[in-house]
Order: sequence, then structure tokens, then C-alpha cells
Amino acid sequence: MKIFTQFLTLLLGFSVFSTVQASPFSITEEKINQYLSEKATIQDKFSFPGLFSLDYQLKDLRTRIGRGAEKRVEISGIAEGLFKLGNKQFPAKLNLTFDTIPYYEPEKGAVYLRDLRILRWSGEPNEYMEQLQIAMPFLSESISALLSTLPIYTLDESNIRDVLIKKFAKGIKIEPGILELETNVL
Repeated sequence: MKIFTQFLTLLLGFSVFSTVQASPFSITEEKINQYLSEKATIQDKFSFPGLFSLDYQLKDLRTRIGRGAEKRVEISGIAEGLFKLGNKQFPAKLNLTFDTIPYYEPEKGAVYLRDLRILRWSGEPNEYMEQLQIAMPFLSESISALLSTLPIYTLDESNIRDVLIKKFAKGIKIEPGILELETNVL
């Protein structure tokens, strides 16, 4: 009976989805960017006593999925906050571009990131950018740790499409512009 119910649920889902979109088990770049603009302002701080400390907010995140040679997700955003280098303290703004690998957590119905690499960065005030170079590996580690615990997208359990995705999706395949959630149904 359970298999029959699952089959009917899947059949209903596919009939609903066939008119809406070609691939019911995918999340588009636009949908993730919208989710990030609504939900993602990430704050953190860290320090290396005597050398530097960073108290920052990561915001304005935008994704580009599967557009490069490697099947990774490129994310750009701004790290803004209070930076201390030695005895100097100043507000700074860093424009960051990094890439990462997404993974799907079926129990939570959420997409997380791992293996973050900072590709490019620039910022202001210019007079401190060379000195901030020493903090970049620590900033990269901090952002990587945060993004591995905070989802970049969570399925909406009030949406029938997302309920079906959560029920059947087991992993992710990266395609240009979309994250295709893989299932073991078909």
C-alpha cells in the first residue's frame, strides 16, 4: 500500500509539474538568488590575537551555477565590517568571488556548500588592502565554516513540488543555471 501511495503521489506530482516546468526536481539559479536575497545575511567574527581581527557581515550574495569549466557554484558577495590590523581599526568593504561545491541534505531538505575557494577579492579602503592579504585565508576558512552549516536553499514544505523533492531527492547534479536534484525514483 505504501508503494502504491508513493506512486500516486509521484504521478500526481509529475502531472502537475509537466505543465509548470520540464524538470520537477531542479532548483534554478534565480530561485536560489531570490532565497539568498531574502534570507541570507551572514555574520561572523574571528581574530588572531595581536595581529588582526575581523567582525564582518557577508551580504548581497549572488550565484552562478555550473558556468565554469568545473561543475561548481560561483558566488559573489560583499564582506563588510570592522577590521583591526595591529593597533589600527577601520571599517572595510571587500568584494568577494568564490566557488564551492553544493550538496543536498535529504533529511533537512536543504542545500549546503563545501570546499570553498576564494577566486578574487578587492576592497576599500585601498591603503589597507595589502595588509588584509594576511587575513584572507582566515576569512576564507570562516566563510567556508559558516556556509557548511547554513543552507543556501531550503525546500518549502508548504509547496507540493518541494515536498516531493524532499521525499525523493538524494543528491545533486550541477548543470548550467540549475541544481538538478537526483532521485532514485525513475
